[in-house]
Amino acid sequence: MEIKDRTIALLIDSDNVSSDYFSIILDELSQYGKVTYRRLYGDFTNSKANGWKQALLEYSIEQIQQVAFTTGKNATDSKMIIDAMDILYKDKVDCFCLATSDSDFTNLAMRFRNDNLVVIGAGEKKTPTSFRRACDIFIPIDELLKANGKAQSGAAKKSPQKASAGKKSAPSVQLKNCDQLISYAKQIICDGADSEGWMHFSAFMNEVRRKENDFNPKLYGFSNSRPIQFFKSLSKNGKHVFQLEKHDRTDKIKIN
Repeated sequence: MEIKDRTIALLIDSDNVSSDYFSIILDELSQYGKVTYRRLYGDFTNSKANGWKQALLEYSIEQIQQVAFTTGKNATDSKMIIDAMDILYKDKVDCFCLATSDSDFTNLAMRFRNDNLVVIGAGEKKTPTSFRRACDIFIPIDELLKANGKAQSGAAKKSPQKASAGKKSAPSVQLKNCDQLISYAKQIICDGADSEGWMHFSAFMNEVRRKENDFNPKLYGFSNSRPIQFFKSLSKNGKHVFQLEKHDRTDKIKIN
């Protein structure tokens, strides 16, 4: 299944996702399709949710107020799940992005996948494996925030003499090693290529994401999230590892 040109419903659990991550989520989703629903769920009488005020105005997010009727029960989760099912039955989207680090949404993600909808999760590193694996794609929002900070810090790097005395350094992020990626990417192409060694890039990426559903070029030190340019630029021992070309307006990849 090619994951692009989708109509996406973005549902955000404000109890588990900070407004700091919203621009990252929106940027990542832009490569998969158009976000038609932007809904934020939470109890906005709680000071914890106040950080979303600016983002609500800037990005035209629909705010769904949900007061906790009972102490210890998560009313936000229930309302978000009910709304998600309502959207599903309206049949106006073919992709859901569930922005949460809560495993309570695992069954909902599995339900959508059973209906052949694409499910994108967006959460922090602490997100349980059960929810991660229930998604076709997982956006590791805290790791991407750190990667963005590192890239911006590198672009504006000053000499030690000119650096401000009390200024915080960019948050650290452990970049992934490309060697393992190159190894299994080559195997995917060997298994799926035609007689001339070419493989449809969309089919290739589907297999990459089955292997690593939180795959993102930024986590390998690349400047943006677009996979085509990333795989085109990968090199080893001074030689490009892969060749990418358009054949009949279709992107294809082969091993060099």
